[in-house]
Amino acid sequence: MKLPQLVCLAAVILISACSLNKSENESEPAPVVEITLNTTPTFDAPKGWSVSNKNETVMYTAPEGDTTLTLVPIANALDAQHAAKMAWKTIDANFARKVKLSTQEPPARGWDAIWEIEYQTSPSEERRVSAYPHHYAGKWTVLLIDGHLGTMSKRSAAARTLYRSITRAGYQAEDLSGRTANTLTPEILHELLAFVESAAENLDIPGAGIGIMQNGTLIYTGGVGVKDIETGEPIDGNTRFIIASNTKGMTTLLLAKLVEMGRIRWDDPVINHYPNFRLGDDKTTQSVLVRHLVCACTGLPRKDFEWVFNNTASTPAIAVFDELAGTQPTSSFGEIYQYNNQMAAAAGYVAAHLLYPNMEIGAAYDRAMQEYIFAPLSMSNTTFDFKAALNGNIAKPYTVNFDGEIEDIKQTPSDGFNHTMTAYRPAGGAWSTPTDMLKYIQNELTAGISPNGTRLFAEAPLLERRAPFVETGAGSSYGMGLSNKDINGIAIVKHGGSMAGYLSQMFIIPESNVGAVILTNSDQGWALFEPFERKLIELLYNGESKAAAQVTATKQSIEQARAKERALLTIPADPDVVSALAKTYHSPKLGTVDIRVMDDAVVLDSGAWSSPLGSKINPDGTVSLVATGDATLGQLELLIGETNGKRTLSVITPQHKYVLTEPDS
Repeated sequence: MKLPQLVCLAAVILISACSLNKSENESEPAPVVEITLNTTPTFDAPKGWSVSNKNETVMYTAPEGDTTLTLVPIANALDAQHAAKMAWKTIDANFARKVKLSTQEPPARGWDAIWEIEYQTSPSEERRVSAYPHHYAGKWTVLLIDGHLGTMSKRSAAARTLYRSITRAGYQAEDLSGRTANTLTPEILHELLAFVESAAENLDIPGAGIGIMQNGTLIYTGGVGVKDIETGEPIDGNTRFIIASNTKGMTTLLLAKLVEMGRIRWDDPVINHYPNFRLGDDKTTQSVLVRHLVCACTGLPRKDFEWVFNNTASTPAIAVFDELAGTQPTSSFGEIYQYNNQMAAAAGYVAAHLLYPNMEIGAAYDRAMQEYIFAPLSMSNTTFDFKAALNGNIAKPYTVNFDGEIEDIKQTPSDGFNHTMTAYRPAGGAWSTPTDMLKYIQNELTAGISPNGTRLFAEAPLLERRAPFVETGAGSSYGMGLSNKDINGIAIVKHGGSMAGYLSQMFIIPESNVGAVILTNSDQGWALFEPFERKLIELLYNGESKAAAQVTATKQSIEQARAKERALLTIPADPDVVSALAKTYHSPKLGTVDIRVMDDAVVLDSGAWSSPLGSKINPDGTVSLVATGDATLGQLELLIGETNGKRTLSVITPQHKYVLTEPDS
């Protein structure tokens, strides 16, 4: 749920961008079958993109015409940066962008080394320029990405598919299909927990709650590290964390229950059940089916900044529908993957309205989830009540600042960044524990049967949530509040979640009857999830040892990116920059923010949350303010400008450009 992290590996970087209207480009569509370059690699072509071939170079152009993915074979390069430079010169003789950051990733798909090179851009360009040199036996294959942020976000699944599938010719990937899963013995559990503890420490994650089960048996519920750095209290199985977007799967389970009860069908028009629902124009509104609310497939761009800036703990649930009414999809339903929190939130409220039509929809949702989901599953420590969650056994949220120091994120029963999710809680507002999450996971593994053999949920609608609906990348897809992924022949159902200082990941492996959850109290938690997943697979199926290398590469990438960004920043913001700022700025979409000078710091105050600001000079000479603390650290950049004689701050996201302007004097 949280805004994109400052540091991401390639798979995440390829996600960051927005949306544009579809062009009328009728050029030759890209093949949807696997393609082999004469030089070595194989890869999956992005569907629906035009393709051109020249001298073994293959270029794919997005339907919008402003984004390209290009594969270039290179021989005898001195190093990764040299290989990338040579590749750029094959398609653009005048390419002269400077390298912003170069990091090495763990070996994969038969390559002995893979690099990610990010080039300098300015916010006003709204552009991402990157190169991914792949090396083996003295030869290189370089993936070049030159894209408009909006198109890259809209087409992120296509970019991920290509990147994640580039494989050295002749390489036979590990195949775990058909292997019998090992029993998770105490010895195996010890090895897994020791790995997590070491990885969390290396990645500056204070603590992680962990739950694991196999064949209906609780293997472990507890944690590593601490829930509070100051007190040193350890995390246990009943420690609460915000699970963020893992709430979505629970919300769709409520919908599945309504399908079971005959109150709703997946393919019913939403307006049949909630007549006040609006999306874009009338035709679009009438076309939205119940499943479209939770499939991330409607082409609706993310609009997270709007609720982040405007919402507080008291924002009513109806705000979700007000926001959706003014939003128009950018592609046909089911065409591409685009994650959207407002739609998922609306799904929960529509379900609640059906059950309790005379209640306010927020209260109705809370009641519905308690009566139909949490109580039947005995999830006694799961709640949407912020005050209740903070009372007792709670993990304190943390981040890591630009100087590499761990900082706590401020939150009170009524204030703080995470309260912005209150109105959108069906999409990401639940608090839970490792123990309670295992109860939810067990229900998924049994397809609705309780530990005592009672059927709690009908099998068909529950499993329908997992059915692949839209591709999200190579070997992965999204269903309804749940994702599917293939790892070397092992099918995994999963979902993640992110809010300020809280990141979560859930894993279900149906064929081995294994389920797991990991909950972290740090913004860096994302860096732990893929290694945890890989280590679990290694231990279950005697897989190749890759998890440790993932941790090492991620740690190096984080530290290099942080150091590079820190070198560009003046913290606190340059006094000359601060002196030229207005005290207040306003946007019709983002509301009003105040700029306050406090002691040696300058602070942006949105009302629900605040953040100290640093400043930096962009490659084009413009100046930006950058959040340097608390919940929005490194995730909020404001470009300083002027329009019609008034001072402005522009927030440029992959999806939108928001301009905050000083009010009339």
